[in-house]
Amino acid sequence: MEHIAVDELERRIEAVWVALREASSAALSSSQKLELVATLDVAVTQFSATRLSLIHEAALTAEPGHNVTDQLHATNRITRRRAHADVRLAAELSERFELIGRAWSAGTISEAQARAIVSGLKKAPAALSAEGHERRQADLIGYAAQFDPDDLLRLATRMAEVTDPEHAEAVEADHLARQARVAQAARTLVVVPDHHGSMLIRGQVPVAEGEALLAQLEALMPSAASYQHTGDLPTRAARRADALVRLCALAAASGSLPVSAGDRPHVFITLDYETLASGVGAVSSVPTGVRLTAADARRIACDAHLIPAVLGAQSEVLDVGRSSRLFAGTLRRALAHRDQGCAFPGCDATPSACDAHHIIPWWAGGETSLSNGVLVCAYHHRLVEPDPLKPPEAQWQIHLDEASRLPLFTAPRHLDPQRRPRLHRRHRLRGPTLPSTDPPRAVREAFPEPAMSPAWVA
Repeated sequence: MEHIAVDELERRIEAVWVALREASSAALSSSQKLELVATLDVAVTQFSATRLSLIHEAALTAEPGHNVTDQLHATNRITRRRAHADVRLAAELSERFELIGRAWSAGTISEAQARAIVSGLKKAPAALSAEGHERRQADLIGYAAQFDPDDLLRLATRMAEVTDPEHAEAVEADHLARQARVAQAARTLVVVPDHHGSMLIRGQVPVAEGEALLAQLEALMPSAASYQHTGDLPTRAARRADALVRLCALAAASGSLPVSAGDRPHVFITLDYETLASGVGAVSSVPTGVRLTAADARRIACDAHLIPAVLGAQSEVLDVGRSSRLFAGTLRRALAHRDQGCAFPGCDATPSACDAHHIIPWWAGGETSLSNGVLVCAYHHRLVEPDPLKPPEAQWQIHLDEASRLPLFTAPRHLDPQRRPRLHRRHRLRGPTLPSTDPPRAVREAFPEPAMSPAWVA
């Protein structure tokens, strides 16, 4: 008899859906269709409430060894997490939030509103009597006609301040302290390769530290003008990623990073000279083993410690030479004094957030000197790094102005058919001579005051 009743219910439900499909395809006006949508919203709400009620009843009467969560997930229509959450919510509506459950079943509130109210009331810090708990539920149900689920969630969470104002402040302080302890215990940061050319970064930190990090990233985020000549219009999220790279560059350049095992932090890459010079092939970083392009290796090598190594037939290290620092000390300071930051037109990165780039690559015989160096941020360094596989006119090129000795950038032909040299606007703003600063004597000797020559200023 039970199976007959279930079969009959299934037939009736199917008949309702058939009628609805026919009605939705009929010649209804737009307003009539919207009226039907509103009716359907209530019906779907009531169906979802009935579903949870049946889930709870099934859980109460389940035979030993029969897990309702597993059975819900077995249909593959919902995730295991959602199945578990539905079983838990069904029990809570029956045992702790009966008024919410009844309002949901009646269609007075939607499923989204019901879930928001329950979630908010569970987070509310103040403890109440049974009468106070029911009053909160009733109040929030009354607000449902005026507020959407997000607003109801906030109202439910803050309800203690309305219903129990005398103790709300103390309870809220305790609640925040508990949240802080949980956040501190749950802090995590995971950085792993995605094996498609990127590193995945995910994690969480307590809100105070997170706000501080966000403030730093916002301050370092490149302006939209920094990208105006690149043909790239990155999203705000992409610019925030660039800001994170800048933040790391600032930390690395500060010289204050802690020593580990007797040395500063390093990223090690190994490749042969032919790969570096030709641009063909890939290299591996150590210790992760992540594969890098030769172009990335050349870019990193512009401002790195280079350690020549002699390898045996089986790639064993036979001899390791001394590390040689490029663009260090006085030479680096001279670059910073001349370029005042990233020299790419429109970029506002500070000198400490920049790499020192060889205009003529060192692997192509370029010397490490002021006349062959320029400061560029990580983003623009990747953009201007020469690619030996491309013709010069198809990529960005840099040269120093003969009169001023300031860096000029020439765009690829597809971006600027006339290939006009571009000078950073900051050099025009400071006039025909350098700012009236007093750099170290060694810097003044390495970098005489320039006179300007015409260039397209950007």
